[in-house]
Amino acid sequence: MAGIANVADIPLSSRIRQARRRKRMTQLNLAKALDISQSAVAQWEAGRSFPSEDVVPRLGKLLDIDIAPAEDRRKYGTRGFLPGFEHPLLPITGLPVREDPELVLLDGRQYGQIPAPPQLERVPGATAVYARGHVMEPRYFPGELVYLRPDKPPNPGDFVFVTFKAEGFVAPVGYIRQFLGEDRTHIRLRSLNPRKDQMLSHEVLISMNTIVGSGLF
Repeated sequence: MAGIANVADIPLSSRIRQARRRKRMTQLNLAKALDISQSAVAQWEAGRSFPSEDVVPRLGKLLDIDIAPAEDRRKYGTRGFLPGFEHPLLPITGLPVREDPELVLLDGRQYGQIPAPPQLERVPGATAVYARGHVMEPRYFPGELVYLRPDKPPNPGDFVFVTFKAEGFVAPVGYIRQFLGEDRTHIRLRSLNPRKDQMLSHEVLISMNTIVGSGLF
């Protein structure tokens, strides 16, 4: 019938938002049910990122909706349904840490996907992660997506996402800092709000990925 939209033509972002509201759930309710961040749900509903493959079955069951395969979800761009939208998707990794709003827990799982910016479309291991806390304001704000390039060594002054081993956590944790330099035993890092320099031992360091962009591309 004319005037009735095919469900396949309705942006995934709208379908998630509508289904959530039908279930009388807030974004926070849905995030807690899926064990993800509220920022991730907000990004899905804004059409800025996609649920990851391991989240899709739980999301579909929770909201009683069918979600297209990954190759079809690539068509959903930042403004809705865009035929021919074929950018590779980057995994969004990391969970917020309740005990420390600044930290991200890296448990090896994906919690969403986002179209890759041009400079990362063919970079193996490139990922995205949500900024947490307020210590890197005004450069990065909570809930902002940052893009990580693992094959680009940082120069002093670059912003990086540092992953390291921390006592009390079964998986690595990470945060955003400004890279100042390093020697044989430590890397020197800086937070911005308040401005504070710190040293991180190479013994606990797992990786340091250069941030090559943030927001949407």
